[in-house]
Amino acid sequence: MSRHRPPRVPVAVCWLLAGAAVVTGCGTATRTAAAPPRPGAPAVTTAQAAAVVRAYDQQNNAVNAAFDATGLATIERPPLRTSSVALMTISKTLRQKIPQITSTDPHFVVPAQPGYPRWFLSISQRVIGGVPAPQPTYDVYYQETPADHFLAAFALTPSEQETVGPFALNSAGAAASVSSGAGLLIAPTDLGQAITSHYVRGLRDKDAFAYSPPLDDMLGNGFTLGRKVLGSRGVTLTRALASVAPQAFALRTADGGVVAFTAITVTDRLVAKTAQATASLRAGSNDAALLGRPAGATARSFTIDRLEMFMTYIPTKASGMKAKVLAYSETGVSVK
Repeated sequence: MSRHRPPRVPVAVCWLLAGAAVVTGCGTATRTAAAPPRPGAPAVTTAQAAAVVRAYDQQNNAVNAAFDATGLATIERPPLRTSSVALMTISKTLRQKIPQITSTDPHFVVPAQPGYPRWFLSISQRVIGGVPAPQPTYDVYYQETPADHFLAAFALTPSEQETVGPFALNSAGAAASVSSGAGLLIAPTDLGQAITSHYVRGLRDKDAFAYSPPLDDMLGNGFTLGRKVLGSRGVTLTRALASVAPQAFALRTADGGVVAFTAITVTDRLVAKTAQATASLRAGSNDAALLGRPAGATARSFTIDRLEMFMTYIPTKASGMKAKVLAYSETGVSVK
């Protein structure tokens, strides 16, 4: 679906590719059959990557217009597909039209990958429902085997002006995919627990993360405020990490760190404190729609699973710097 509107702050996001090529989208194929790239070269050409992005937009818009949740499996993979299925369910229940998207002026960061699976990062200016987004969207596309299509795995848009990169590129213009946490301040696979602990336990200025609006204002302050408001209504809110997505995507930056794309599922528990109190889901809310009760619902308790996706800069341990969450999205995916 990949229809997330950028968070509130309308400022452009700066990005640096340290010499990566600029290509405009062309063609419609999502499966490439070209000869293998020469050693050290990007795994796909810029023309092939552009074709993947254009095809995704076209097929995504068709699937969304038809509310075809099954069709999402032909263009996306988890975690993005998990989010898209939930958002499509919510939109259909609330009778909301899903806006069309167009990825304009795409640029690519493509690792050197000798075989399969392979993936690349697309950076584009999204037009959502005819309205240009004020900052770029970062999409990860993944291909498992030569027989498979490229599928969109992540789509994230920073909320404020950020410098993403520059990425480390070799002489052929290829980026470096990173699969281990060696030498990094935090391993990408450990980000989920670290991020959740940061804002649930109130660890701002006490852990390995620098201040960032997505982490501290949107997630941290939002969770704290929600817990306070619910508490005033006689309802406790707890949040715990439920699972970590099995695959992370990370690109080496010029300073030796990485920009990592990761996902987790957290579980919220809303529980009434007394026999007189009840937990409630507001009419017209995403959570109520996901439960199938768009007019709202009340109960002694609710359990809500939320999928969170992150784009995070992780420095090296030796740098003395802190990690920074550059973008995130959160989608309720299950309500009981």
